[in-house]
Amino acid sequence: MRRLIGISLLLAFLGSATAGAKVFVFYPSLARPLAIQEALAKKCPGLEITVFGRLADLQALVAREHPQAILAQTAVLKQFPGYLPKLQGMRKGSATEDFVLLSIDKPFDAVKTPAVSIGVVGMLDRKEMDGFVAGLVPGAARINRVTKVEDLLPLLIFQSVSAVLVSEANMREFRKKSQANLVDVKLEKGKVGLVAAGLKDGGGDAEREILPALHALDAGTLALLGVDAWK
Repeated sequence: MRRLIGISLLLAFLGSATAGAKVFVFYPSLARPLAIQEALAKKCPGLEITVFGRLADLQALVAREHPQAILAQTAVLKQFPGYLPKLQGMRKGSATEDFVLLSIDKPFDAVKTPAVSIGVVGMLDRKEMDGFVAGLVPGAARINRVTKVEDLLPLLIFQSVSAVLVSEANMREFRKKSQANLVDVKLEKGKVGLVAAGLKDGGGDAEREILPALHALDAGTLALLGVDAWK
């Protein structure tokens, strides 16, 4: 019995000693969270990576487990003040991406029809999400929140909303998957920060483990995070 207890303690010690830094990832896209997690875990075997599909799940586990890093869009990272951005994702030399209003058959004008509903992914808390949308979309449209990007297209198809607010990258994916005549309207203030890596309390020892692993990601894996380089 003592021998079994000793072996159990040794295994527990070895497991804790070899466990890598915890990295939580939240990036709403049409890619499945599990697929992103598997790709990142394969390229970063020294890290313990968890990818989330819902903001509420991320918030709950951050509060409980306090990961060493969070990968998320800059607007999302601001909800976690203990995590300081150390690495900024880039795409075609820019740290931002364009968001557009996507509708069916005809362009949507939020100024002329401010009372209609717009579909969005709930990537921020309710109050922050209201402010986020108001900063991008002129007028005072009502917001219809969903938890996943793939839930936006059915809102349009079944006319539950007049338009959806999406990144240009997700807009292109929607066009590949749908037979509907999707029409986009660019927004004057539609620039949104790309994924960044926020490290707990600025990084510490975890920085030397996490940042090199992220820098080593190949183009295909970076694309799953919506970026093509780090700065």
